[in-house]
Amino acid sequence: MTLELSHIPGLDRPGPAAAVTRAGRKLKVRGTRRTFLRAVALGALTLGATALDWSGLSRVRTANAEFSPYGMPGFDRNDCRDAYPAGYAELSDTSGAYVTTYAACFGGFWRGSGYCEAGWHKYGTWNEGGLQVDHQPVANTCGQFVGKNAWRWTTPDQKVYRCSDGFSTFWGGGYTGQTYLTICRAAL
Repeated sequence: MTLELSHIPGLDRPGPAAAVTRAGRKLKVRGTRRTFLRAVALGALTLGATALDWSGLSRVRTANAEFSPYGMPGFDRNDCRDAYPAGYAELSDTSGAYVTTYAACFGGFWRGSGYCEAGWHKYGTWNEGGLQVDHQPVANTCGQFVGKNAWRWTTPDQKVYRCSDGFSTFWGGGYTGQTYLTICRAAL
């Protein structure tokens, strides 16, 4: 059955089925100011909660591990208290962009941003100032059973860095294949 314009009742007269309908006849509805205000408040709360959910502000963010471009996991905490329960003293960078800033990373023979590529420790053979350097990211356990390559550190000025571990082997310029533990420090 199709709807035709002639079957639609006008605004000044009720439709043909209006007199037959019994739905809601025994319902006793009293419109009070309290009921109206309750409906307005509930609607406002619903809209507010929906807006928060759409923006993502209502979701709890959980810590999760990051992975390097080579598949090595990073730490999902800002410290290494499993291995160092009392914490540890950060060491200043020996080279790179953060030599004059707060210390963040720990360990390694050398530390700095020059050992980084895309925020993680370099991998592969590089020509650095006339030296051939073979970089290899490594995973340390940091008191856990699963080896991880990096951890995050927040400095007193509230900047967050990733400290990623690796071995660097130097060739040429007086080096004959010496390998050192190096730490990549990258800003996040």
